[in-house]
Amino acid sequence: MTLNELHILKLLQEQGKASYKEIEPMMTIEGHDKYWTTFSTICSLIQAGIITSEDKHPAVYSITAYGRSKAVEVL
Repeated sequence: MTLNELHILKLLQEQGKASYKEIEPMMTIEGHDKYWTTFSTICSLIQAGIITSEDKHPAVYSITAYGRSKAVEVL
């Protein structure tokens, strides 16, 4: 997992849910801008089944059962 993925995973493990606004300040820029880095990291975690988002705007992200087991493994 990347450092940014670990930041998001730790935040969601501690809080249960988080918005983009809470996640973005924690991101380290990886070659693009902060928006792209945050968006692509969130998408990667959703695709891997580690987090999920509610179907509303603004989105609220939460950790899945698989994500909780992965957090125990990597954090």
